[in-house]
Amino acid sequence: MTKSAVSQANVVTAAREPRPFLFLSPARLPLRHDPIDAAGRATLQAAAEDAVPMLVRSLVNFTIERQNRRALERGNPQPIALSVLNRRRRAARAWLLAVLAGKVDGAARHAVASQWLPTLCGTGPDLRLAAAPARALVEFVRGAITACIFDEANENLLPHAKALHVLETVLSVHLAAVLQVSRASRATAP
Repeated sequence: MTKSAVSQANVVTAAREPRPFLFLSPARLPLRHDPIDAAGRATLQAAAEDAVPMLVRSLVNFTIERQNRRALERGNPQPIALSVLNRRRRAARAWLLAVLAGKVDGAARHAVASQWLPTLCGTGPDLRLAAAPARALVEFVRGAITACIFDEANENLLPHAKALHVLETVLSVHLAAVLQVSRASRATAP
């Protein structure tokens, strides 16, 4: 056993201030201009393109884990059907490819809000229920793709920061689209 040359009495510990985790806030729709930087989008695609199959698997597993947890809490655990898994895999792949391509146009927002995220959330055709699980999925994807962007040390992190900005912009637009559709369906529900 070796002893430290510095005695423990002389070490000053810095007081750490606890800070809350900053969740992604939804963007304001409609967008005034195209917020997607071409260089950042290219860096984002290059960083995460090879990891798409792994990201799809982990996203689908995350949704299954959330669904199983809810089923256990309700006392009604049931296995997930293969057709549901295939739909979730297709939805996850389509959504992740749209995120990496930086798609924030009307068609992409409609697909995210009415097809991809409700399918992944497991809420079915009731879009009112997709708002809360969609936030969790957006944060999961944000963390997973951020790990792909910053997977190795570099001297210049500016391209990586631009890619992260594109990622967060796209995800905030997609989250805003889901919340907007969820609010609209709540307003029209009896």
